Amino acid sequence: MKNNSIAYIQFPGSNTENETINSLKRCGFNPRPHFWNDPPSLLEDCVGYIILGGFSFEDRSRSGIIASLDPVVNKIKEQALLGKPVLGICNGAQILVESGMVPGSEDFNTVLALTDNRRVVKEQIVGTGYYNTWCHIKPNTASNSAFIKKNGGVLRVPIAHAEGRFVVDKNIEGLVNEKNLITYQYCDHEGEVLKDFPTNPNSSFKNAAAISNLSGNVMAMMPHPERSLSGEADDIFESMKDYIRSDSHFSYQSHRYSAKKIKVKPFEHSNKTEVMVSTIIADNEAISVERCIKKLGFDVKIKKYVHYEISAQKDFDLAAVLKTDVLFNPSKEYISTIKKNEKGFRFLVRNLDDIHGQSILQTLQQRFGLKDLQHISKGVVWEININSNSPKKDVDLILNSHIFSNPVSQVCHEY
Repeated sequence: MKNNSIAYIQFPGSNTENETINSLKRCGFNPRPHFWNDPPSLLEDCVGYIILGGFSFEDRSRSGIIASLDPVVNKIKEQALLGKPVLGICNGAQILVESGMVPGSEDFNTVLALTDNRRVVKEQIVGTGYYNTWCHIKPNTASNSAFIKKNGGVLRVPIAHAEGRFVVDKNIEGLVNEKNLITYQYCDHEGEVLKDFPTNPNSSFKNAAAISNLSGNVMAMMPHPERSLSGEADDIFESMKDYIRSDSHFSYQSHRYSAKKIKVKPFEHSNKTEVMVSTIIADNEAISVERCIKKLGFDVKIKKYVHYEISAQKDFDLAAVLKTDVLFNPSKEYISTIKKNEKGFRFLVRNLDDIHGQSILQTLQQRFGLKDLQHISKGVVWEININSNSPKKDVDLILNSHIFSNPVSQVCHEY
């Protein structure tokens, strides 16, 4: 290769750059760092791109979403359309999914999600949250992918993530299966695909460890092939090299499925107990989201509240629940109320699979003996104060940037 420069993209909070450099050098590439605020034009003479893992923008609002709206991603989209390979690893995978580059519709709509891990055995959840271990993945040899080596076999790779479960919009599941967009699947050491934990470490759709676009030159992968101890997963980088060297004709393909426009329904308040929580000090998450929206061209002020909805078999003592400090940390947070503001817009976002609410409920029931509790839902209320001549229209545009919610894995209510 005359030009063998691969840019690795770093956002605030990205990591694993050293492991990526080592893997690329081992496979004959020239690794080139590119920070999110470097001129995007510098990417044009690279032959491929890797979006690093880590915690871009500290995963504020949702893993990968703020980075996905950064201008540098638009340049990567342009280069992907030319056929250059793009590999997103872990947080990089989340960025590719949130940006719509995977699976890659005509308008780069978001039709996938990477959401909270669930460790499932025989339909029972045995664990949730961050998980770090070694696992095995196998390539889908029927897939059209720049990252699958010919005659490649089972790879041993580490994983380290909390939101690595691929969720697919039901309307596109058929396309994902038909076009073999799942490029790697979690399997056991012999290559058998078993849906239960520990083979499937996060309950991902069809054991998906990686999903590609239709053209095969963009892949979102949750495991970390760059972290393998002795190059056990170098097949992925070697295949990337073979793809770049190939003289075969490239024609970018996109699917025609468009994401549904976010339709916000009013939140129906019930007789359940609601608790709103704010931070005592500056809310860095709200600040980051506000800055992101301002970069999109809107003059806004953003506030964030954690929202709980609690139901019980009979009247219960809320003070007893609050005393446990399970709902919030009183050293950093406090119970708050939303001040009515006619110019403000408020939206409650919840995960469709509310693992966090379920976990809190179990803790309060089992550890603190609050048996009367029946259900707890956890969400986030985002408040938007906007300076605009057409506030409702602009707020609708903000919502459909998906900065607050991914419609595949979350639901959004007007609050």
